[in-house]
Amino acid sequence: MNLLSHLASTIINTDSYKVSHWSQYPEGTEYVSSYIEARNSKYAKELGPEYDFAEFFGLQAFIKDYLAKPIEQDDIDLAELLYEMHGEPFNKEGWQYILDKHDGKLPVEIRALPEGTVAKTSNAMAEIINTDPKCYWLTSYVETALLRAVWYPTTVATKSRILKEITRDFMEGTSDEPAAAIDFMLQDFGARGVSSMESSGLGGMAHIVNYKGTDTVMGLVASLGYYNKDFDKFLEETPDKPKRAMIKLLKKMKEEGTPLPAFSVEASEHSTMTIQGREGEKEQIKRLIDKAKEGRIVSIVSDSYDHFHNVMNVFGDEFKEDILEAGRKGGRVVIRPDSGDPVDVIVKTLEILDEKFGTTVNSKGYKVLPPAVRVLQGDGIDMDSMRDILQAVKDKGFSAENLVFGMGGGLEQKVNRDDLSFAQKASAACIKGKWYDVFKDPATSSAKQSKKGRLATIWDGVAFKTIRHAKLKSGQKDQMQVVFRNGEAKNMQTWDNVCSIAEYFTNLIRKPPTTPVPDPWAKATAKPQGMAA
Repeated sequence: MNLLSHLASTIINTDSYKVSHWSQYPEGTEYVSSYIEARNSKYAKELGPEYDFAEFFGLQAFIKDYLAKPIEQDDIDLAELLYEMHGEPFNKEGWQYILDKHDGKLPVEIRALPEGTVAKTSNAMAEIINTDPKCYWLTSYVETALLRAVWYPTTVATKSRILKEITRDFMEGTSDEPAAAIDFMLQDFGARGVSSMESSGLGGMAHIVNYKGTDTVMGLVASLGYYNKDFDKFLEETPDKPKRAMIKLLKKMKEEGTPLPAFSVEASEHSTMTIQGREGEKEQIKRLIDKAKEGRIVSIVSDSYDHFHNVMNVFGDEFKEDILEAGRKGGRVVIRPDSGDPVDVIVKTLEILDEKFGTTVNSKGYKVLPPAVRVLQGDGIDMDSMRDILQAVKDKGFSAENLVFGMGGGLEQKVNRDDLSFAQKASAACIKGKWYDVFKDPATSSAKQSKKGRLATIWDGVAFKTIRHAKLKSGQKDQMQVVFRNGEAKNMQTWDNVCSIAEYFTNLIRKPPTTPVPDPWAKATAKPQGMAA
């Protein structure tokens, strides 16, 4: 039993102070509209304006897991006692009304950009409004859970996307075939470094929107569970047995030859390399190289005792011919140092491998090791160290294609809401039939100024732009679409759809169109219009 998931409901999945807000609105309040945006990016400040974007992702998972689950009488009764003892004035009448009138389904509408959309910051990504005037207080009540559901996976996806663009720049500058390896340049090692299994799932799948390499199994499972129409169908057949539905999905994918969203390779860890002590390490290395002779990629941690000795004498001399034989059979040995200064260790490792295995010089003037051998750095990797390594390797005349990276806590855990300055703010309210702007404009911080009115995020031919909905001109269309209304999920996306949208709009940001693109969705591999309703 997942205790919290059984105890939680929308009523208690919030901040304490939200519970009292129902009584603070003016008499006659009927509707409240709020929006979610990434106000600005710390990455743009650190790396340059070309990184001033956010890759929207993750709302669909929250809708399926939480919003689409109706509240029950037990949820109300539990909350009533909890908040009474906690010191908060609970709106039992309001929640009872939702249960009795709406069968426990939340009377709100959420409109959002299609997931995968990469847009400049300061654009509304989603807007939420109550659909029943008696539930005006509900819009902001769900802010805590809704904002959390958006900011975390979107920030991880954005960070992963920026890392991909950094590696792309180095690959395009130093490799003859940059597209061949870019999707596997960064492996997600973050599963053990995050705060919970749910974070592992959300952050893990946020990464594989951009890359196809992961060791975070729950991210892979989450991508199949939240973004696959066949899984939804199988789950409807056995709603109380989601594992059975997942088994059916995997069998179907295997029979049809449909690949999973991401992949991994056989790899060692220190426990397997040191199980027979220092004297037995060489035997363990040979065992893995023999697996590579079967045409497989194997990753071997090499620093249990003496990394440079292993690179020079074990990989580079004693087992050199075995590694080259593995390469001829389509296999690859990836050497993984896991300690020391990452820049120094990687550069020296490449220099030794160059001496032992030789390199070819590509058309761009950079050295490339034989395909049979590569180097993976997973220790101490974050955005800064990754850039430092890539630059140092380039400066030494090596192509970036000699490298693979793994990132753990730096990818999924070293993020927070302030990285993209995420916020949900009320922007409009209808009181006694009249709409009013709702906004904040602190004299002490212009960065926290919020938007006014009902909003629309349009595509102006070159980029996304948020305007007042009332100012939509003829031919302009709000790109936010309904994804949730009155307890029901709408316009759910498939995994391929999300990934293709992300790649397409990133390319538009990298190379802005010289002439307006009237309908960017038509040029994406999978269009939002084709999403399952």
